[in-house]
Amino acid sequence: MKKFFIPAFAFASLFFGCSKSKTTNNNPAPTAAVTTYVGNGTPGLINASGTGAELNQPVDVVVDLAGNVYISEQGNNDIRKVAPGGSVSTFAGKGPAGLINGAGTDAEFNVPQGLVVDNTGNIYVADSQNNVIRLITPLGAVSTYAGNGTRGYVDGPGATAEFSQPTALAIDKSRNLYVADFGNNVIRKISSTGVVTTFAGNGSAGLTDGAGTIAEFHNPGGITIDGSNNLFVTETVNSDVREITPSGQVSTFATGLNGPVRISIDGSSNLYVTSTNHIIQKVTSGGTVSTYAGTGTPGYLDSAPLQAQFNTPIGVYSNPQGVLIVSDYGNNRIRVVAP
Repeated sequence: MKKFFIPAFAFASLFFGCSKSKTTNNNPAPTAAVTTYVGNGTPGLINASGTGAELNQPVDVVVDLAGNVYISEQGNNDIRKVAPGGSVSTFAGKGPAGLINGAGTDAEFNVPQGLVVDNTGNIYVADSQNNVIRLITPLGAVSTYAGNGTRGYVDGPGATAEFSQPTALAIDKSRNLYVADFGNNVIRKISSTGVVTTFAGNGSAGLTDGAGTIAEFHNPGGITIDGSNNLFVTETVNSDVREITPSGQVSTFATGLNGPVRISIDGSSNLYVTSTNHIIQKVTSGGTVSTYAGTGTPGYLDSAPLQAQFNTPIGVYSNPQGVLIVSDYGNNRIRVVAP
């Protein structure tokens, strides 16, 4: 097994450094390499360096300004932290499924999924089976940011709002959060003061473009945001990527994707989408779809992108230069696709 190691000074620099058209499918020549960053493939909870660590069903990944990688784990109900260089620790959560706030490993989560970090280092977590959004400070203190824990659909102040299986998050420069509210078929907005509103979608499962609550989504599962505050949303059922402008206008950005799950964006407005078919797809700013990494056959192989194998990749994070971190859920590893 190949261990992928980046020195601390190099890791931080590595990670910090759209019009529509008819979708086509082109497979580019390999331009990068897929390598393993952390995890040895055995499901477990072992804190160590690189491939000495054990993960259990990693779902999502995000990177802060210091180059620390945070991982949400379904199997361990926790948030792990990978310091620059590859040292893995448990940042928050202690394993049992629950809804308990507190310091670090005193807290409990229930199938944590989407992660996002703000510019002060706070981590926000879509705690899907608790139907809430959690906040973790840079020191590891966990609190409930929005949602009362009841599965439902209620807008209003954070403590009284209700969600249904929130799965993914995006954040803008004003610290407004956007939530892919999977079970309610809508995109919610949480203002920087904690007030929850419906940003797009009317709650009905469908595929309808239009303004705000005229639009319809079907189980939105991934969300990302560009520098102009346009949102991009993946829908596995509809096999597409939707775009939402800052004013709430919804359109279909790209179609014909292969089981899209989660999504991220680079500095050139290229989108990277994980797939239920064990691949990562790339969608250009013009809407052209191609297979970026993976063969489509579930497995584990570090290689050139189109020869590499994944097993149910879910979370994907892209830096501005297009370096990807991928949570390889079925392989219990974190992989890197580096130009």
